[in-house]
Amino acid sequence: MLDEAQLTHRLVEPGVVSRLVRVETTDSTNAELLRAAAAPDFAAQWPHMAVLTAEEQTAGRGRLGRGWASPKSSTLSTSILLRPSLPRQQWHWLTLTAGLALVRALGARDVAAALKWPNDVHVDGRKIAGLLAVVPPDDPSAVIIGCGINVLQSAEQLPTQTATSVVLEAQRAGHPTPDVESAEAAALRTDLLADWLDSFAQLMRRIQQHADVQPLRADIIAAVSTPGEQVRVELPGGTAVRGRAVRVDTHGALEVEVTARRRTVLDPEAGGGHEGLWESSRAVRESYTAGDVVHLRPAAGGRAR
Repeated sequence: MLDEAQLTHRLVEPGVVSRLVRVETTDSTNAELLRAAAAPDFAAQWPHMAVLTAEEQTAGRGRLGRGWASPKSSTLSTSILLRPSLPRQQWHWLTLTAGLALVRALGARDVAAALKWPNDVHVDGRKIAGLLAVVPPDDPSAVIIGCGINVLQSAEQLPTQTATSVVLEAQRAGHPTPDVESAEAAALRTDLLADWLDSFAQLMRRIQQHADVQPLRADIIAAVSTPGEQVRVELPGGTAVRGRAVRVDTHGALEVEVTARRRTVLDPEAGGGHEGLWESSRAVRESYTAGDVVHLRPAAGGRAR
C-alpha cells in the first residue's frame, strides 16, 4: 500500500499539492472526480492541485473509452484536479506537461522514458504510462489529468506485449527489484508518486506564473520521441494516413510527411486493413492535433534515419 503519512509529509505539508486522497478501490479516479463535480461544494473540496489516487482501479479508461484494469497495488492510478490560469486553447499541453514530469521522475531512477505523442510515456517503444485529460461538464473551469503508471507488474500481468513497468525496466538494466509484497515495493510506489507530483507541481507553477505554456514548450517538444518514426495515423470515419512523423509544432500538433492514404478500412486494430486499400501519394506535410487522431500506431519501416 502507499504510505499516506510519507505522502502527506512530502506533498501536503509543504503545499506541493492542496489535497491528497487515497482510496482502496475505484472504478476510475477520473470518473470518481467527474461524479464529485456535481456537488455544490466541489470547487472548495477539490481546489487546484488536489489529488486522488487509488490502490486499485477496476474500470480505468484511456482515450476513446478504451478500458484497462490492473492487479491491486501494482500501478499508480492517480488523477490531478487543475484550475489552470491558462488560455483554454492551451489546455491540451497539460497532458504533455504531466507526461514530461513523469519522464523526469523516471529518469531519476535510470529509466530512460520519453513522451509518445499525444498522451503516453514509453521506454524504447514500450508503454509504461498513459494519460487522459477530461473537463467536468459540471465545472468547466477545471480539468482532470488522469495517469496510470505501470510500476510492479510482471510481463504476464501487463495488458500487451508492447507494455512495460518500472520493475521490468530495472531488471532489463540489471538492477535489483523488490518483491511485490515487500516494504521496498510499497516504498517504490510511494516515492515515484511523490517525485512525479512534485515535478509536475514545479512545472505547473511556471505555467501559472506566466499564464502561458511558453516557458515549457521547448522542453516538452524535446521530450517527445515520435518525430523520426514511421507512423500510421488512424482518423475518424475509418480513413488513415501513413508517413514519417516530422516534428511537434509550437501549437502541440504532430506534423507528418504523408506518403500513403487509406480511404476505407476493414479492421484498423488488426493492422489498418488490407495493404491493397492503401494508395501511395506524393509526400506532403500535414499537421494533426490530438483531437484529430483516433490512433497513432507504428507503421512498417520503424524509425526514419
